[in-house]
Amino acid sequence: MGVRVRLRVRISDKEVDLVALANSGFETDSPQLLVPRNFILRNSLEPLLPSNPLTLEYDTAGGPIVMHVYPYACTVKVLEEDRTSREVKADLVVSPIEKEALMSDALIEELGIVILSPRRGLWRFMDDPVDKIRVSYKPQYW
Repeated sequence: MGVRVRLRVRISDKEVDLVALANSGFETDSPQLLVPRNFILRNSLEPLLPSNPLTLEYDTAGGPIVMHVYPYACTVKVLEEDRTSREVKADLVVSPIEKEALMSDALIEELGIVILSPRRGLWRFMDDPVDKIRVSYKPQYW
């Protein structure tokens, strides 16, 4: 199942909610949110992004792929029924092939997400009481 959380992403002055997978294998030095190109297109976000993205090659399970990276182009926070996380400034990575949004290990940590059971999709915030267990959202594909 994986751990998926609802996020509010702000790019410039526009906010969009989405469900993203906490992918601890997506290892980065800075917080990064990878989104499918279709997410950008369907939400008319392209005009809000800087016109000069970095073009970087990422190693993926399917082999290397080139993606556009917009350093610190978005802010991200987790939305839960009873609370939200703090806002985190993150790089926006746009994938031409991915169908689901992914949070890097650095973003997961900065948002205070603790994965309890990846198979069952259970998690909590770092500062939640020990007996507080949160359940993942269903995947959202773009």
